[in-house]
Amino acid sequence: MSKYQHTSMYCYPGTDVLVNAFDIRDEDKLKELETVYALYRLSELQLKKPKDPTDLNVFLDIHRCLLQDVYPFAGKLREEMTSKGSSTFAHPKHLASQLKQLFDELAEESYLKRMGKDVFIQRLAHYLAELNALHPFREGNGRAVREFARQLALNAGYLLDWAKIEEPAHIINAFVDSFNKDNERLEVLLGEIIN
Repeated sequence: MSKYQHTSMYCYPGTDVLVNAFDIRDEDKLKELETVYALYRLSELQLKKPKDPTDLNVFLDIHRCLLQDVYPFAGKLREEMTSKGSSTFAHPKHLASQLKQLFDELAEESYLKRMGKDVFIQRLAHYLAELNALHPFREGNGRAVREFARQLALNAGYLLDWAKIEEPAHIINAFVDSFNKDNERLEVLLGEIIN
């Protein structure tokens, strides 16, 4: 059963398997391959000095880099409605304008630079919650958002280490809470992994 609740234009007809560069039709095998390539690309990103996340293009580039080897939609905003469980994400026709508004807001806050740790965590949680609620990509949202957060934190003078979280469910649960307008768990989690 698909985690998404409808037939997708991104999938092979009659399946829940995303169209991919390897023409793999087995979802489990595709996930394994996707993980390997995304981890490789993530390690490349972590070796580079991050760009100031000044606009949507930097965020799109992160997604493109992470999934470029696997999916033709890497770095592109999704073009269909999507949901997971009881959460329905933003309508695709609003994604570009909502993301522009979010990045404009981030610019007004000087990309969270020169903030004390507590305020930084609160504002970072806000932006991560908003990006998660928009869910701008068909696949790879969590990875792109986490890498964006790492780069944003680094540019603001903080180290954010997602690897400190031993149980991935903690991240998922924090984002589920934030989707329901409660950033407390996300803020606590960020407080544990930011130096």
